[in-house]
Amino acid sequence: MNQHPFQKICCVQPVNDEQPFLLAAAGPVISTFNLRDGSILSQLPPMEVEEATEGDGPSDANGDGSRPSKRRRIEVEGQAGLSRNESEDSVEIISERKKGERRKPKVESSKLPNITHIIATSDAARAITVTAEDKCINVFSVSSAGILTLQSQRSMPKRLCAIVLTPDEKNLLVGDKFGDVYILPLHPSKDWTPSKVGKADEGLKQTFTPSATELTVHTKGNLEALRQQREQKMTQTKKEGPKFELKMLLGHVSLLTDVAVNEVQDGLKRKQYILTADRDEHIRVSRGITQAHVIEGYCLGHREFVTKLCIPPWDSEILVAGSGEPSLSAYHWRTGRLLDKEIFKGAVGMDISTVLDKEERTEDRLAVSNIWPVHFTVSGNSPYARQPPRLLLVALEGLPMLLSYSLTDQGELQHHQTLQLGGNALDVTIGPALWEAVVSIDTVHKPGSMRDVGSEEVPTSDFFETFELFSNISKDADGTDQPVELPDGRELRWERSSLAMLLNGAITVSDNVDLPSEDGLKGKGTYSVLGEQLYGLENLRKKRGEQGIEAEEEVEDGTPVGQESTT
Repeated sequence: MNQHPFQKICCVQPVNDEQPFLLAAAGPVISTFNLRDGSILSQLPPMEVEEATEGDGPSDANGDGSRPSKRRRIEVEGQAGLSRNESEDSVEIISERKKGERRKPKVESSKLPNITHIIATSDAARAITVTAEDKCINVFSVSSAGILTLQSQRSMPKRLCAIVLTPDEKNLLVGDKFGDVYILPLHPSKDWTPSKVGKADEGLKQTFTPSATELTVHTKGNLEALRQQREQKMTQTKKEGPKFELKMLLGHVSLLTDVAVNEVQDGLKRKQYILTADRDEHIRVSRGITQAHVIEGYCLGHREFVTKLCIPPWDSEILVAGSGEPSLSAYHWRTGRLLDKEIFKGAVGMDISTVLDKEERTEDRLAVSNIWPVHFTVSGNSPYARQPPRLLLVALEGLPMLLSYSLTDQGELQHHQTLQLGGNALDVTIGPALWEAVVSIDTVHKPGSMRDVGSEEVPTSDFFETFELFSNISKDADGTDQPVELPDGRELRWERSSLAMLLNGAITVSDNVDLPSEDGLKGKGTYSVLGEQLYGLENLRKKRGEQGIEAEEEVEDGTPVGQESTT
């Protein structure tokens, strides 16, 4: 049985120099790893493991003198569940057998929602997750022992695609796939009360009045339908808003893909800006929370959907954006000026070609899935103090590789190194106190594919891969640091570290989520069944050429517009 990979990971570093944690989400389950020895500290919700018990005789179900193994829940004191339905993990319903019918128990699963985002506050005291199916924002407290305790759970009206903390970390900015951006407090306000309902709205129902009249309806059938609607005097329930503090800041007319928030110094004041990206190749720069309706400008130049926004922590004036062309663009976002653009050609293109499944996709059907800035706070005695690492790790959807880029002060993107992986990269997190990058690997699909499932079970040693950043610096006779440059001029390089062995060694079959058999994971489209959860950026690509014309003809023939788009 295949095991669910860790689709989202987040490194948590407490400010009091306590042990750093790794929060890793496999489906609906969050596991907390100790980043010093790789051990698993806790899981949420608790997983069940098989516990063998001695039998009494040959009448036992197994037929070998042992009773069937029973399920035992691993409980951790102080833990709370992810969802309201965590106690209903699965309900087994065995119906009565009809004559001539085999006895097969029917199992109806009440599945927990899958986690799509994990972020943490800078002091590592809080962790925030987003779940897909129930559209919930969950806020947890993180103890020194790595135990998560649920503090609040709020269900949003629409499914979320992005979540970030405001600079003061008191509020959350979230974007949904319908193009709206909201702000809500990190912790629900105790003194907040919903708006009062007037007497006219107490019933929350109002009479339905057809918008059509005899002047706009002419056919006999439509006239009869209009008459019946008026006679029925149907009522419609008035929609209620969320029962928690929530404010809409801005909206796009297109599908939203990512949100970023930034503060810059302007004279004596600190000004805040909200950057949003959408499916229509736009990057919008809006003012801060109090004036988010004011648009300051746009960063244009993309020919395909924008997938990811990244503002490097060492230069708040630069924006690096990934797209589905595929490309990587650097902007001076306050003026909208394009500084540099990487289209993954040359040596990088050759690296991509060697790992890409060309029967499934071509180079122009790739998309940048994420961008991670690599930046450490260093002391004056560190060899990195002279030149702190300022790199970007870039992943392309469904490829077993990471691209490392350096970003100059002028906003130029320079390819630094290509990191080959044993499987498709799903997520990356940087350990501030470890100087390492932890990469979660897709252990189910074939490397380079989002549709084909591996023929053999991938060893658990491939769940994580870790890389450490080394500096080519040596000491001269008087003890002064001297850089030792590599042949291509690089002074920093990524090398594999031993942390992955510790993390993977702590994972057992009982620590992860089971997946269906290989036949149950297969898919005929762009993605497999599991690929729909792990990936999805290709669904943003607009239909062009003959496919677009055929889609338009289908709509004209009566196909519902909502079915035209794969999003």
